[in-house]
Amino acid sequence: MATRRRRLNALPVARTGPWYRRMVASPVFWLALVIVPASVYFLIAQYWILHPPQTFPDGTETLGITDEAFRRAAFWAMWTALAYSALFIWLDRFRAQQPVVWVLTFLWGAAVSTWVSLHVNSWAAEMMATTEANSDTGSRAAVFSAPFIEELAKATILVLLVILMRGRIVSRLSMVALAGLSAVGFAFVENIIYYARVWMQATHDISIADPDATMMELVLLRGVYTSFGHPLFTLMTASGLVIGLGARSRLVRVLAPLAGFLLACAGHMLFNGLASTNPMDQLQRAWYLALGLVGVIVISLIVSVVGNGQLIRARLTDYQRAGWLSERDVVVFGGPLRRVKLLWFALFRGPRVWWRTATLLRRVTELAYLRDAMTRGTVDQTGDERARELIHDIDGLRGRALTDTEGLRLIERWPLRRRPLPDGANPGPLTSDYPPPQTPGPAGVGGNWPR
Repeated sequence: MATRRRRLNALPVARTGPWYRRMVASPVFWLALVIVPASVYFLIAQYWILHPPQTFPDGTETLGITDEAFRRAAFWAMWTALAYSALFIWLDRFRAQQPVVWVLTFLWGAAVSTWVSLHVNSWAAEMMATTEANSDTGSRAAVFSAPFIEELAKATILVLLVILMRGRIVSRLSMVALAGLSAVGFAFVENIIYYARVWMQATHDISIADPDATMMELVLLRGVYTSFGHPLFTLMTASGLVIGLGARSRLVRVLAPLAGFLLACAGHMLFNGLASTNPMDQLQRAWYLALGLVGVIVISLIVSVVGNGQLIRARLTDYQRAGWLSERDVVVFGGPLRRVKLLWFALFRGPRVWWRTATLLRRVTELAYLRDAMTRGTVDQTGDERARELIHDIDGLRGRALTDTEGLRLIERWPLRRRPLPDGANPGPLTSDYPPPQTPGPAGVGGNWPR
């Protein structure tokens, strides 16, 4: 411990400052300053595009979407979005991003990406002469323009985060989680539009007796059976970005993200083409093939979770051998289940302890991934400065955050408070005033046996 303290004192002091200066210096602050107002504006703009009825040049007219239709559609689209959001946030468990980054990524997919796709796809449909209100004539735009526009719109936030927060996106799981949240946000708003349109058409068609049942058929189709579509395609782009970020070759850094994007567009085109040109009863085989691909990706993600845990333990062992960390730190911070247990115990010790514990886990994990990047040669010697800052942060959080759960109770017992004595009451003589014991003395219950 003394050696560790001497080494820590030899390191330069980490950059600190008032909270408002650190907030302004953070790229997340500027992203939030731009994305949040833009998202509100784009969502309102889409509402006023879809709410009133539209008249096409050929004289046909579409039904406007009422507020009741929006509310019904949002209710059913919400459950799919919540389920997938929880899954991707759980995946971002080792080097977890800030909750603000999760929200901004979701808003980008839900507002910015959908607004761009709505305008560009409408323009592409007009260029392809699909100007009728009948949606069946829009299959060409759905196949040839929508995949490229939608995948590019969803992946733009990933490129921005990589540029502005390169040091914090260090694992494949982190990129997968952010890509999934962007895709889930896009699918959430898109499902609302589809559900609301179907409900409006069903309410204006006298041949349909139950509009809610008609909408529920689409909810099961888009919200359950094919809900993996948008996340699956965006994960392909994210995988290309991860390969490019981890490669040492400049050619691979350029071609890998491009290949991932083109693969996502090809899968999206195939998906839209099959859904637009074939009846539902003929898509069962394609659906099973898609489920097989999803199963392969799920297995690869599980392997990544296990591999990330092994990587963290191996890289933390390097610092343990150098004297910066203890053996117990490697055991606690290198085990996924121990990390979850640590956060769970910290939750019952107050919000401050939980927040400091979560911060400590983020710092330790970033230190491990930074060491891994340095060993692979993707980060040069400038990574040593960041490593020194992280070590100082970790050392400063000790004593204020929970670092181990061994010997602790989940819920601590409250200490007993002694009631104050009444005024003038005598508590009795102190123990030291009693005469010392004599030997031999009484022993046993009756006091008549030898000691």
